[in-house]
Amino acid sequence: MNDRKALELLRDAMPPPRADGGPAADLWPRLRRRVDRGGNRPPAADWVLAVVLGVLCLLQPSLFGILLLHF
Repeated sequence: MNDRKALELLRDAMPPPRADGGPAADLWPRLRRRVDRGGNRPPAADWVLAVVLGVLCLLQPSLFGILLLHF
């Protein structure tokens, strides 16, 4: 592939920038709606895993160090 072909592919893949340099749409309203909807709650399996790991660390404190190495 020569330089002209590479430049042609880049020009085809990337749209030209806007004249004013700003984004194509205002992202703030979409972000505001997402925040107002509320966050996603973690799945129940995550809570179960956290409780099981907590209980295991209470029963076998040496596991706490092992978990710290993994996370």
